Amino acid sequence: MRPLHDSPLALDPDTKRKHSVAFLLVIGAGYLALLVYLDRGTGILSRLVDLSGPLAVCAVLVLLSFAVRYQRWHAALSTQGHREFPWWAGLRAYLAGFAFTASPGKAGELLRIRYFGMFQVPPRTVLGTFIYERGLDLLVIVFLGLGAATLIPAFGLLVGVVLGFLLALCLAVAWPWLQATLNSVAARLPGKRVRHLANFLLSGARDAGPLLRLRTLAPGIAQGVLAWSLTAAAFAYLCYAMGIPLAWQHALGIYPVAMLAGAVSFVPGGVGTTEAAIVVMLGALGTSLDVALAAAVGIRLVSLWMAVAVGMLAMLSLELSSSRHGMR
Repeated sequence: MRPLHDSPLALDPDTKRKHSVAFLLVIGAGYLALLVYLDRGTGILSRLVDLSGPLAVCAVLVLLSFAVRYQRWHAALSTQGHREFPWWAGLRAYLAGFAFTASPGKAGELLRIRYFGMFQVPPRTVLGTFIYERGLDLLVIVFLGLGAATLIPAFGLLVGVVLGFLLALCLAVAWPWLQATLNSVAARLPGKRVRHLANFLLSGARDAGPLLRLRTLAPGIAQGVLAWSLTAAAFAYLCYAMGIPLAWQHALGIYPVAMLAGAVSFVPGGVGTTEAAIVVMLGALGTSLDVALAAAVGIRLVSLWMAVAVGMLAMLSLELSSSRHGMR
């Protein structure tokens, strides 16, 4: 696999991957320890075992959402002139990014820089596509979460933070004066590595510019709505299987709102904060604490943690393939 010297975020050195894996193991171990602790008083683990059938259905819905999200990614790369790689090979590279999705701002998903390099996609193009994807996801999640807005007092603040971030992103991508100002600031930052990283991030933002056109945004938003609706439907079905009575707008809106809370908290993967938001909202609707905890943990197992597992498998297969072909 060819080195990506022009990307300070590329995970080419083995030490970076080892540190990321160690970080993920610490988070996973902490999460499991907390579950075991909570299980003593709530019986969460036994409830989840009893829900193995509904959780399997939820997992299928979430996997379908991954496929839709990749189709959006593939279309974005095609718009930027990268159409030569096979759809299935690109899917594996895309899924590998989920291996480190439990990171602040999902920045660990930029592992894709390493694997899309196999298809001659420049690192800054992958970064620009990642920025485009994250921006659309935030916009779609805000829209889907409107149905549950009354269940969490801080919803207005969450939306304000997200919309403020999206506005700043659009200005950074589309306003030449702001780009020039940011480039000037980046050039004055202390340390060569810091300047390199800042310039790389700015180049990625510029590369996202061509994607902010109606012909790309419209289908991208539609695909985002479909993908996150599938995940929201998985949560709604899980609540139905657990006997939690929810109005349809709450059933489809609670998980997106919880994801917003997790994103704004900037806790890696929203671990803990997303679950807490789900428990708070279900509690506001009269759900008991033990049932709400089981629903929160269950949906996270088939969304966040399944994504990590799928990403790890994809990453392992790509690393084995590159080793066999002498591409390191």
